[in-house]
Amino acid sequence: MNATDSLQTAPEQTAQRILGVTLIVTLISVAGIALPYPVLAPLFHDNNSPLTQFMGLPSEFLMGIVLGIYPLGIIIGGSFIGSLSDTHGRKRLLSLTLLGSAMGYGLTAFAAHSEQFVLFCLARLLTGICEGNIAIARAIAADLHPQIDKTRSFSLISAMGYGGYLLGPLAGGYLIEWGMEMVFGAAAFACILCALLSQWLLPRQLDETKANAEKGSSLVLLKEPALRRFFLLYLLLTMGVNFYYEFYPLHLVQQAAFTPAQISWVTVLLTGCMIATSIWFTPLLQRRLTHAGASLVGISLFGASLACFPYLTNASYLLTFMTIGAGIAIYNSFLPSYLSHAYQDRPQGQLMGMLVTIFCVGNLLAALLGGLLAVFDVKIVLLIGALCAAGAGAVLYHGHFRRQYWPAHS
Repeated sequence: MNATDSLQTAPEQTAQRILGVTLIVTLISVAGIALPYPVLAPLFHDNNSPLTQFMGLPSEFLMGIVLGIYPLGIIIGGSFIGSLSDTHGRKRLLSLTLLGSAMGYGLTAFAAHSEQFVLFCLARLLTGICEGNIAIARAIAADLHPQIDKTRSFSLISAMGYGGYLLGPLAGGYLIEWGMEMVFGAAAFACILCALLSQWLLPRQLDETKANAEKGSSLVLLKEPALRRFFLLYLLLTMGVNFYYEFYPLHLVQQAAFTPAQISWVTVLLTGCMIATSIWFTPLLQRRLTHAGASLVGISLFGASLACFPYLTNASYLLTFMTIGAGIAIYNSFLPSYLSHAYQDRPQGQLMGMLVTIFCVGNLLAALLGGLLAVFDVKIVLLIGALCAAGAGAVLYHGHFRRQYWPAHS
């Protein structure tokens, strides 16, 4: 019996326990990832540290490099970690990569303390490679179906990820008072804790392998024209999200002189809406709309709100943080489930690894292109993000409702 079969026939109580541990690991791990987010924009905006001065390049461009090198690592890691979990076991790969992340964060803390820009970037690259393990959590959630509905599992995984993005920046905004090395040191500790929880609490059956697992990168799936179209859809969408998420702190710093702590609290509002939507609103949508219809609603809400955000003043921009958060939570709950159901005969680690890789390709492109455009005006970056979301919605509408490129399912 392979891993997926054993999980699908496991008692519901066992499935709930596996999902519960996966949720806790996701929460703590993502919190570690998000710890540095609120401290980078003010650091590179002030331009007073040797860490922000390299080869005479503009500090905004250097920030784009720092933001982009991390998802480049996840592109590398995500392309094979999900597939490796199919052939070598989910639990084993999850624990090992979490320890690797801890090492990467420790090296980042040392680079921040010694103010070495190149070492800082290399450490972020190493950390990113190991953080490709995000695919494993999604694969576990998919494997638990039908004991636990896939959309519900993905919604809860997303909610825990948003919780990490809430706790992480909030902690980072205050830990910076003790120095950059304290921020990254705390992230390393969080990853070690997650590795221990994974090793001690997840059952051994997660180390069983899939009978139909294919060796190689998750990107081998792109040989199929239909999946290449989905690649384009998800790439446009994730570019739009990353244009927003990586550069709204810089917009707030430039327009309203926000501090790291203030950015953290705005992020609390954003992620709080994501969590609430994932837990309470997506089940209502699931009873009324198809996966594709609900995904289109989420994408449209996100794109329209982002188009308004750069032009709002005073406290009115807070409304867009709420609607953007809701839109992201909706499509994050339904799109992975849509793809998993459409290709349920495929190894889920490989399939989820493809999504993680696409997300990080979008993250990298958004960081590099956004870093260049932010030199002129950060509003341009945000508006391009809204256009990317509109393009993703158009591809989904055409591919599902007009041409039915992906296998139909209820």
